[in-house]
Amino acid sequence: MKTSKFYGFLSFIMIAFTITSCLKDDDFALPSISIEEPNIITNSSITAIKTALQQEFNTNENLVYTFNVNENTPTYVEGYVVSSDATGNFYKKLIIQDKAENPTAGIEIVLNKTSLSETYDIGRKVYVKLDGLSVSYDDGENSYNTSPMNGVAGKYVLGVLDGDRVDDIPSTSIKDYIIRSSIVATIIPSSISLSDINGVHINTMIKLSSAQILKSDLNKTFAGEPNDEFDGFRTILECDTEKTIQLQTSTFASFKSNVVPSGKGIFTAVLSKDYRAEFLVVIANTPSKLEFTNVERCDPPVLDCGDEAVGGNIILFEEDFEDITSTAAITNAGWTNINVHGGSTVYSSNSFSGNSYVQIAAYNSNESPLEAWLITPEINLDATANEEITFETNTGYDNGPALTTYISSDFNGDLTTATWIQLDAVLSEGPSNGYNNFIGSGAINISCLTGTFHVAFKYQGAANGISTTFQIDNVRVTGN
Repeated sequence: MKTSKFYGFLSFIMIAFTITSCLKDDDFALPSISIEEPNIITNSSITAIKTALQQEFNTNENLVYTFNVNENTPTYVEGYVVSSDATGNFYKKLIIQDKAENPTAGIEIVLNKTSLSETYDIGRKVYVKLDGLSVSYDDGENSYNTSPMNGVAGKYVLGVLDGDRVDDIPSTSIKDYIIRSSIVATIIPSSISLSDINGVHINTMIKLSSAQILKSDLNKTFAGEPNDEFDGFRTILECDTEKTIQLQTSTFASFKSNVVPSGKGIFTAVLSKDYRAEFLVVIANTPSKLEFTNVERCDPPVLDCGDEAVGGNIILFEEDFEDITSTAAITNAGWTNINVHGGSTVYSSNSFSGNSYVQIAAYNSNESPLEAWLITPEINLDATANEEITFETNTGYDNGPALTTYISSDFNGDLTTATWIQLDAVLSEGPSNGYNNFIGSGAINISCLTGTFHVAFKYQGAANGISTTFQIDNVRVTGN
């Protein structure tokens, strides 16, 4: 029997060599591989997966649900692949949505296997056998507030149970749970505005019709900057609404060192949440999905008083916060400190290594959204010329831009009636774990203004979204 097998193997090699040697280089082609459509009838849905976990939470307050094994009538769902690991931007996971067009649900499936795109290409219909699999839920809230029923957009992940958490499906078992169909559909991304996103859209492919990279992120790479750990985050600005979302790119992606595009245009990506499920992100399968070819950007207008050097020795306003040791002291010093939505989180006094400053963060605030404004006392320009503003900022646990600076010549205590013009200031960035160092804003020319004005520091974040800590120090206005 051993001899027979050996000669059989030699015969196979000789036949294969003969066939190959008869082919010219330009005659070579990959063999056609036909996929037989599996005889599977789906009896559940991705939406039903989520419902099962929600019912488990309502009954037992568990955030993990395991599907029963039924040998006679297995439970199957179907979906269409919208993620690809071909560029390394997705790792050991498949994202599937329930329909190729106008999906109503999507889910992340974690698998202990790479090169998934070779088998599960974008648009590929798959059947998922749920028996024995587990689904988990995370919305990034504090553990006491996490709930699939709290209205916060969360992420559902499907895999196998390992202790009390959902882990990767073993590579040897993938074929038992993920069955490939012969159908490859064209995925039609859901055209949507960022203001309309909710939990239904997570783990589906979306399209923004007019978007661009935020101005402060231009000239950066996708994920090759010194502060990028595991993932790089760049901000996508939606032109029509001026709302933003974080573009997440893996530091293992093949295009991580590519510079982000500078124009505006159409953007197609998978909507998801970051690793800790704290905030919404979009993940592109390839950089070509950022079709930002229009050179006419939609940047918000900023104060432009010219590029000439200004400033002087006359100090019109200066605050180093050394004598401000409480939140009440901020107001007593003439600053306006407002939480727009009536919450309790406002700018507070803080110090480190003998230096005092004010700071704010949405983290642990339990406020979503959080919008707070810190506005200087009134500053008068009538007696000087060539004025400029400078200040310093520092960031901690940066997960996105939360601070914008403005100036107004008609603020009278009411934010809504004042005219605010954005300042083109340099603001601190990074790191995602720990704190940066204070950096200067650059000299901001305000010499074209007259009369009185106020400078505002607007913080816009969320406990379940961008929660970067921002610190402000050494606000100064000078002229001559």
